[in-house]
Amino acid sequence: MTRRAAPALVLRARMFDFSGVPRHWCGGDAVRSRLFDAFSTLLPVGERFFIEALRRAAVELGDPELDELIEQFVRQEALHSREHRRYNERLREEGIDLDRWDRSLKRTMWRVLQLRDPRIPLAITVAVEHLTAAIGRAVLDGRVLDDAEPIVLAFWSWHSAEEIEHKSVAFEVYERLGGGPGLRRAMMGWGLLLLAIRLGARLVDLLRRDGVLFERATYRAGARLLRGAFGQILTTEIAAYFRRDFHPWNRDDYHLVEAWERR
Repeated sequence: MTRRAAPALVLRARMFDFSGVPRHWCGGDAVRSRLFDAFSTLLPVGERFFIEALRRAAVELGDPELDELIEQFVRQEALHSREHRRYNERLREEGIDLDRWDRSLKRTMWRVLQLRDPRIPLAITVAVEHLTAAIGRAVLDGRVLDDAEPIVLAFWSWHSAEEIEHKSVAFEVYERLGGGPGLRRAMMGWGLLLLAIRLGARLVDLLRRDGVLFERATYRAGARLLRGAFGQILTTEIAAYFRRDFHPWNRDDYHLVEAWERR
């Protein structure tokens, strides 16, 4: 298999104004809007975890060239985290206690970071980076947010492009640290379970607050999403991850980043 070389990472310091964004900003669809809102609430803590996992691995490896790549990754993730905190202020204004949600997630992430083997948090990072790149592909090819408010679409497209661009960084560091497919697969299983519990609970809470949790239209919208892009992520992309010869750039989707930059 001919595999694309990992692209250079570009720091795109974007800022977004979310004032006036409606609650159901994705074509009036509560499920898609609130799913991405719930996902966003996980990201400031999650991205801090990814940064710490890679920095701890860098200390173990002591490779100046790899240190520079990791710092480029860190700068991209730090900007994502900043903008997601600003995006999440919309939810605070609705009276949602994001600090309570964050405290619980931070406790879990901190325990993992304290483990003696730095490959464990790094394997979790590899797994989640694979998922975020797959979600980014669905965003950039117009399958999930094509009818979103322009500013929100621009925000998620920017994040998605950079998730695709740096999708192999954690994997390369993990392999350099001696990580194998067994641990990588096990941590994907753990990550999927954690994501299902945390993301699911936050989505349910948001839909309940909106008064649409038990509406038939909500379940129809959820079913459409699972049959479409997200169903593909949960099958094709996860199946690819469990292959012994898995590499993030086995799927070359950088043309989506290039098309986004042209737009």
